[in-house]
Amino acid sequence: MKSISQLTKDLLTKHNFHLKKSLGQNLLTDEACLNRIVEAADLSKDDTVIEIGTGTGILTMELAKAAKKVFTFEIDKRIVEIAREYLKDCSNIEIINADFLESDISHSSLVISHLKFVANVPYYITTPIIEKIVGTPHAAALRVIPQTIILTVQREFAQRMVAKPGTEQYGSFSIFINYYTEAEIVSYIPKSAFLPQPTVGSALIRLVPRPVAAHRDAQLQLFQIVRAAFNQRRKTLRNALIAKFDADKIDNALSKAGIDPKIRGERLSIEDFVRLSGAL
Repeated sequence: MKSISQLTKDLLTKHNFHLKKSLGQNLLTDEACLNRIVEAADLSKDDTVIEIGTGTGILTMELAKAAKKVFTFEIDKRIVEIAREYLKDCSNIEIINADFLESDISHSSLVISHLKFVANVPYYITTPIIEKIVGTPHAAALRVIPQTIILTVQREFAQRMVAKPGTEQYGSFSIFINYYTEAEIVSYIPKSAFLPQPTVGSALIRLVPRPVAAHRDAQLQLFQIVRAAFNQRRKTLRNALIAKFDADKIDNALSKAGIDPKIRGERLSIEDFVRLSGAL
C-alpha cells in the first residue's frame, strides 16, 4: 500500500499539478497526523462534517469513512478535479468549488445537528474562518452551533489561542478565542508533515464553541475594551482605556467591577473583562 506522501505526489504528478504558494497550498501528507485529525474530530455516523480545504481529497475520504456526510469546500478549481477523481466512489461526499468565506453556510442543506468542522487552511485566513464558524458579531455565521472545530494552524497562533493571563502570548486574540470557544492544543505538527514544507511549525487545535448569551452590541463593546487594553499593553488599564473611553465612565466602571485601575490589561481574565464591560 502506498504511503500518504507517495499517493499525494502521484496524484499531483498524474495531473501535472503545481501547488500555488499564493493560495497557501501546503498539503498534509503524514499519515499519523491525518489520523490524529480524524481522532480529534471524534466522528460518528450521526455526524456531518464541513471540511474547509479539500486539497487532493485524501483527508476528505478518511473523514467520510467515519461520518454520515462530508461537505468539503475548495477554492481552487484546478485541484477540485483531482479530488473529484480520487473521491468518485464516495457517495457521502459533496465537493463545493467555492470560497468558504464567501459562501452562504446558512443554507438549509448545511444547517443540521451533529455538525463538526475540520480545516487545514492557509494560515492567513484562519481568523475570519473562526469568526464565521462561531458566529461573532463581525461575520455572518451558521444558525447551528457546531459541536467541534478541528483546525491545523501555525504553532505560535495556537499558543496564542490557549495563552493564560500574564503570559507573553496572552492578548486580545486569546480572549476572543476563549470567549467564544474552549480551546485545546491536541498536538504539534512538524514541518516535514507537509508538501511542500512550510517555513513555520504547526499545531492541531480543538475548539468547542460556547453558547454566547450576550447580544451583538454587548459583544462589540466587550472587544472594544479588550482591544483598547492591549493596544498599549505596557500602560496601566486605566490609562489604556481613557484613550478610547470617557475617563469618568472608566473610573466608575473600574470601581463598580472591583478592578484595580493600575493593573495592566494583560493580567485580566476573560471574566474580568466581561465584568468591566457590563459595568461600563
